[in-house]
Amino acid sequence: MKRPLARTRAALRRRPVLTVTVAVLLPAVAATGAAEYAVRHHIHNRVARAAPGLGDDLTVGVAGGSALWDLAHESIPRLDISSDDARVGRLSQVRVRARLDDVRLGGTTTVGATHADVTVSTQSLAAAIRGAVPSVAVASVTADPGQGTVHADVGPGGLGRLTLRPVLADGKVTLAVDGLTLFGRSVPTERLGIASGGLGPQAGAPKEYPLGLAATSAEVRPDGLHVALTGGPSTLSDT
Repeated sequence: MKRPLARTRAALRRRPVLTVTVAVLLPAVAATGAAEYAVRHHIHNRVARAAPGLGDDLTVGVAGGSALWDLAHESIPRLDISSDDARVGRLSQVRVRARLDDVRLGGTTTVGATHADVTVSTQSLAAAIRGAVPSVAVASVTADPGQGTVHADVGPGGLGRLTLRPVLADGKVTLAVDGLTLFGRSVPTERLGIASGGLGPQAGAPKEYPLGLAATSAEVRPDGLHVALTGGPSTLSDT
């Protein structure tokens, strides 16, 4: 009977110790969680200021680790960026999935390399055409991956067909007019008020993509236009 009694007394003595330990650890864990949230919020805001075109739907994730730990060491191995509400030139509601590698924090935040995949839906393309030529009705836009073109049914009743082709040059992607037909007959694109250059950058838009990105490929798929971009060393501006 002595051994069970001794164990019971030892357990009772340990209870105050355990209670004190839990009481100390819980606030520490809560404080750490709050600090982690604050650091992630700061990183999110830094990216949002550097690339405002990513829109309000922006999410920024610290891959595989603690943002608090990374901040203490002023180095983040990788940031994952996602937005379904980005704007690129005339194109709105653009989907962006990006990865920033070797992010170094400090007075100036630097990025070792960036990769981004951009998806422009047929709905976004239709909105861009309407914005470029407000006087022309756009009934629908469809993608033709086999021909690498995008077709827009335009004009009254969608009787005209405007064909656009993505053009990659100097790290930029534009949509060039590939032809315009009415009742199956080719007509000059000037009738729509579109120059032969097509849908180029919007007036006043930045001449460079953010974070030093340059387009490396542009492909038409069933759901729209897909563009891949890569960038080397760059900085995250605070402005």
